[in-house]
Amino acid sequence: MKHRPDDTLETPITSMIDIVFQLIIFFVVTSAIDKDVVDESIKLASAQNAPAVETVDPHSVTINLHSDGEINVAMMPMSLPQLRNFLISMRSQSGNATPILIRCDGTTRYRKIDQVMQVVTEAGLYRVRIVAMLEE
Repeated sequence: MKHRPDDTLETPITSMIDIVFQLIIFFVVTSAIDKDVVDESIKLASAQNAPAVETVDPHSVTINLHSDGEINVAMMPMSLPQLRNFLISMRSQSGNATPILIRCDGTTRYRKIDQVMQVVTEAGLYRVRIVAMLEE
């Protein structure tokens, strides 16, 4: 029987550490993306008669609408024509069944909400929901 020297019995730790660091970076980046979609400065209206929906489709597009009519998607400000072009490109990539969530401030005039909804339908998307806070 041959004896091996002790230095050949080492476990290759370097590649394992590289993989662990890559996984950590992946999870940090993907968790940060989800937080950037929702504009926390919007105070949602309360919903009294609607059932609560707990799950959100990961392919949904969240449109944030402030009370002054300012629109942003993933914290990027957009005008109505820019939103229309964005949604059209989104429809061409994901299909016309892409869910759209409109998060609007509780004090937003319905005229502004209707303008956003018209842009969504002009882009050819039909799965639209208005997000509200469940009244406690």
